[in-house]
Amino acid sequence: MLFDRAWFKKFLTTYNGMTRNIAGTKRTSWGLLTHVGRRSGRVYQTPLGTNPYGDGFLLPLGYGPQTDWYRNLLAAGVGTLNWRGRTYQLERPELISGREPMRSWPIGSQIMLRLAGIHEFVWLHQSTDEAAERLVPSAQRARV
Repeated sequence: MLFDRAWFKKFLTTYNGMTRNIAGTKRTSWGLLTHVGRRSGRVYQTPLGTNPYGDGFLLPLGYGPQTDWYRNLLAAGVGTLNWRGRTYQLERPELISGREPMRSWPIGSQIMLRLAGIHEFVWLHQSTDEAAERLVPSAQRARV
């Protein structure tokens, strides 16, 4: 392992806290994903790179399929994404990889994704019903 787990967890907590302040706003292409903890039932918000794709959005899976936010989405089947000042109800998370999803990103993002070794993405489809309304009200959100 190239890093100390405790240090990395502290780094991510600090980094996510800083990016959460601007993610989902019109000022950035970063989205703010709201998801429910699969065991705790708490509502979490995670800032992520975001790109429109098909009938929804792509989110890079930088830490692999064991990432908590991804596992939470799989368990719930739904989530909410704030992106560029708008809120989207999303459902049916799909793990995808390959050239097509990579090519959908702007060239600068493609370069950064490749340099980071990211080649898997989560494709979330826009909700066709109100399934995402199962999310707990925003007043109960937890910080990750």
